[in-house]
Amino acid sequence: MDDVQNLVGKRVLFIAPMFFGYEKLIKAELEAKGARVEYFNDRPDNSFWTKALIRVDRRLLARKTDAYYRNIIESTRGQTYDHVLIVRGEAMSMQVLQQLRQAQPQARLSLYLWDSMHYNPNARKLLDKFDQVFSFDRSDVGQNPKMQFLPLFYGREFESSAQWQGTPLYDACFIGTIHTDRYKVLEKIIDSLQERGHKVFVFCYYPSKQLYRLRALVDPGFRRFGRKYVNFTGMKLTEVVSRIAESRAVIDVNRPDQLGLTMRTIEAVGAQRKLITTNADVVNYDLYNPRGVLLVDRQNPIIDEELLFNDELPFDPALREKYSVSAWVNRIFR
Repeated sequence: MDDVQNLVGKRVLFIAPMFFGYEKLIKAELEAKGARVEYFNDRPDNSFWTKALIRVDRRLLARKTDAYYRNIIESTRGQTYDHVLIVRGEAMSMQVLQQLRQAQPQARLSLYLWDSMHYNPNARKLLDKFDQVFSFDRSDVGQNPKMQFLPLFYGREFESSAQWQGTPLYDACFIGTIHTDRYKVLEKIIDSLQERGHKVFVFCYYPSKQLYRLRALVDPGFRRFGRKYVNFTGMKLTEVVSRIAESRAVIDVNRPDQLGLTMRTIEAVGAQRKLITTNADVVNYDLYNPRGVLLVDRQNPIIDEELLFNDELPFDPALREKYSVSAWVNRIFR
């Protein structure tokens, strides 16, 4: 029996962040494979301060988050689930996870980490309570024998980018959230491209106007960068797909302490677009091809123009399928 048949008629409880619509991609793929899915946000609400306090230390909102999860458990107690999939697990306590296990003793519990545990230390406390744990970060997997390595995915929407036949409007594009030192590295890459006359599309999301103003006050470089590129409303996935389709290459700037390949990197694979990345670990992946993937130094990014303008497809079609959301779901639920 294949993976699709294995999910036909199965009930899935799915708890994940509301993050640029990626939770919708996973839910839609599960439903396309025949599963019946109930989705819940992994936080009590999606406000910036709730997300920020949980990220600093989930105990700061422990009473609120535990009550939220207990309400999920009670509201679904009348259902019998075959699978429970939790993405990230940043806000969940050990006590709540044990209560969920008791309420759904027959379900297979899976955890997927799309942040490294360096940025999500709460996940370390929960690992042993899951039947299976996956991470997009090879360094996390190497430290824990229970964890399995599973990179991120691209949605079916990016097939339209791969098939797009128009003349590129941009030589490169960056679409992403501004965090850590990302703006400084990104600014160097943009300058390197624009100095050579290349057109770059840049969309930088910042989640809080208040924190933006504070950071801009103490960091003149960030203030200058933000005036040009920062937005406080996220870009819809349909627009992301269109801007990538109109670009020759996708720019990726990873967090300094993170090896896992970002969602934007995998979307470049799905869209058949060249990749410019600062993530040195990319050379250890089967998607790496020096004619389609350019690894640049964070401090001194030098752009190889030959990569931008060569006519080769950067990624093998069979390899692209390996990074699709369909293959991702099959791996977790096989």
